Formats: sequence, structure tokens, C-alpha cells
Amino acid sequence: MISFACAAVMLILLIWRVRRGYACGMMQEIANILSGTVALLCVLLIFFAINSARGKSMHVLAACIVALILLGTCFKICSLIFRPLLAVEKISVVSGINKILGAALGAVEACLLAFFLIKALDYFGIFVF
Repeated sequence: MISFACAAVMLILLIWRVRRGYACGMMQEIANILSGTVALLCVLLIFFAINSARGKSMHVLAACIVALILLGTCFKICSLIFRPLLAVEKISVVSGINKILGAALGAVEACLLAFFLIKALDYFGIFVF
């Protein structure tokens, strides 16, 4: 029963990400993935900084703050790079290819999310497949 529910969730995830990828296009999907990854890294660095501050490990806290500043700087540079690339997708010939590649990228993203979901459930001892 649980394997059917997990398969249904993965199918819904696949359909959702492919539709979203087609609607946004490949360049916007890459920007969204980059943005989500940077946000996750920021949250992890903040938790690590809080934990090191509680443990009175100031050199780790300073390293986390420097890493957050560098991560913010890199994200700003990447957003400056993606801004003109997102403007290019408005061209009609490029737009169709961009949408198809966005759907493919959405399918790859859904497969990766499903893989990590299965690994997480397996780690907690829930047998899925």
C-alpha cells in the first residue's frame, strides 16, 4: 500500500515539475534551482553559526559569517549573469527550445527529488520499493 502511495506522489511530482519547467523555461528553472540551493546553504550556515556561537567556538562562527558574505556575493553575481539570459528567452525561436529544455530539466529535477525522497525514507527504515 505504501509503495502505491509513494509511486503516486512521485508521479504527481514528475507531472508538476515537467509542467512547471515547460511554463518557466530552462533558464528560469536553472535560476530557481540556483536560488533554492543558495537559500538552503544559507540556512545551513546560519544553523551552523548559531550552534558554534552556543559552543563558544568563535573561529567557526567567523568562518560561517565570511561564508555567508561570500555566498551572497556569488549569488548577486549569478543574478547579474542570469538577467540578460532571461531576456534572451523572449525571442520566439529560442523560446520554444527553452520551454522544451525546461520540461526536460523539470523531469530531471523530479527524478532527483524522488531519489532523495526514497533515500530519506530508507534511512528512517520505511521500505518503499
